[in-house]
Amino acid sequence: MDRWRHRREPWGVAQRLRISGTDLAQIEVKSVAGGVPKSLWETVSAFSNRGGGLILLGLDEQAGFAPADGFDAAAVRDAISEVLRPRRESEPAGPVTPRPHGSVDIGLVDDAPVVVVEIEELPADLRPVYVSSQGVQRGTYERVGDGDRRMSSYGVFLLTTNATLPGLDVTSVDGASISDLDASQIDRFLERIRRTRPRTIEGLASTSAALRRLRVLSSDERTPTVAGLLCFGRYPQEFLPQAMVSFAVYPGVAKEQLVGDLRMIDRRILEGPIPLMVEDAVRATLENLKTRRVSRGAGARDEPEIPVDAIREGVANALAHRDYSAQALGEQVRVEMFPDRVEISNPGDIWGGRRVIDLFEGVSRSRNAALASLLTDVPLPGRDDTVSENGGCGIPRMAGAMGLAGLGTPRFDVTSTHVTLSLDRHGLLDPDEESWLADVGAEDLPAESQRVLVLVHRGVPVDIHVLRTTFGMDCRDAESLLRRLTEQRWLGYPLHLGQAYRVGERLASREAELDLLEGIGPLSSRTELDERIISAVRDAGELDVHSIAARVQRTLPTVRPRLRVLVEEGALIATAPPTSRNRRYRPGVSG
Repeated sequence: MDRWRHRREPWGVAQRLRISGTDLAQIEVKSVAGGVPKSLWETVSAFSNRGGGLILLGLDEQAGFAPADGFDAAAVRDAISEVLRPRRESEPAGPVTPRPHGSVDIGLVDDAPVVVVEIEELPADLRPVYVSSQGVQRGTYERVGDGDRRMSSYGVFLLTTNATLPGLDVTSVDGASISDLDASQIDRFLERIRRTRPRTIEGLASTSAALRRLRVLSSDERTPTVAGLLCFGRYPQEFLPQAMVSFAVYPGVAKEQLVGDLRMIDRRILEGPIPLMVEDAVRATLENLKTRRVSRGAGARDEPEIPVDAIREGVANALAHRDYSAQALGEQVRVEMFPDRVEISNPGDIWGGRRVIDLFEGVSRSRNAALASLLTDVPLPGRDDTVSENGGCGIPRMAGAMGLAGLGTPRFDVTSTHVTLSLDRHGLLDPDEESWLADVGAEDLPAESQRVLVLVHRGVPVDIHVLRTTFGMDCRDAESLLRRLTEQRWLGYPLHLGQAYRVGERLASREAELDLLEGIGPLSSRTELDERIISAVRDAGELDVHSIAARVQRTLPTVRPRLRVLVEEGALIATAPPTSRNRRYRPGVSG
């Protein structure tokens, strides 16, 4: 979520860009002094394919985002309006196909005219959006960091299948037979079906016929489907080698970060059918989590840092909703632990054109409809509980469990090819967050208001559904709290119906001041952050700004000004000009 999109006034956006020193994820700037550049259409494609974004035309990034000389705002506005207008069927396509949706206007920055273009994300059934002259495969772009990147063929494939049910989970598995399924698990499954859904297999004379109807077997009643093999296979990886879970524990907050000579604390490959992989992943995670003593009534008990239900739901969700197409079967689900979080990642995006915030509404949709349905009746090993409920309540329940434990809402990082769930190991109001609240002037707010601001600070898309599931709040109480924070200008109302609440003017302006003060600091003295940056670069030999920010656990706007100072001092050496996206940093003579 771009936390600065609320500042639609061009001068406000320009000020934020000047503080950061570069374009932002959902904000692109181009000088356009010599006419509309072809690269503009790549940005329009990227914004249309995911998230939308804001484009400012008429500012010169190399001149500190000052108004560009020779910029003809009216002519550029008319050229962009021509691209955005509806076209008749007889007309040729514009520079971007299909036609992007958005608006174009003229605003002022430093009393000079600039063109402001807002591009909307197109619905799932209209994507991919591509540069017409380059075609679908080479002309489909995505936003990565502050730039546009040609989307991979796998990403394009996912966009083309996002509005239709793929049905890959009901395809036959070549070479497999009914003998590759666990008969005892099949018996437990069918016994449950007869007890809870008797009409499902009523009137069928054989077990194989029942399994065919339930999509465990193909129409020949002999060959397992992908869903059937994953649910009941003795060893599904014989036929689907990468349909497994890789588990790893890292000592640092990023994979590449070493602690001494230690690169990895624990590493396991978890195989078998989905029920076993879920249980094994939960067990491995719990073995590496810390526990805390919690009072419950008259007694006390040990509880893990992250609730068991949240871990189980996260792993089950990743296995149920991952992409099982040929393009993705070379990759596994990953469960990775870091000192501050657990990440669960799967190939495939969020199917059906939904956004992250939609996941908290309790509505179930899956690209693997048959698999998701089966998992509601597939029992876990040695228990009557099933793998999932397929009622859309998994993520709300996960959020609720995290909220009851005083932890943050589950966070989803969605790219064109992957979904990564992050579960925090530390509470919402830990010392670092309390310090941040004091820095932005929110230390005297009620605890419930502080928790909401921390969620927004961590990048969680907040709305009534998120507050209900995370904090167990009544709908009216959640709505009242959000309205109060908005009236106090800590938050801003959603721009469109169904979107998340935005960072408000009060919070945004204070955070911008903090980024500026903390990032620039006194030029004459080296800060603790400087030493951490130098150490990170020295350890790696060479790093880009994104890797440096990850290693020192600070934001890009905070790190970039310090990098400029360290380059000027000779502590670091830059490998490319400031405007180059290939710019990296090496240890300098004085570092």
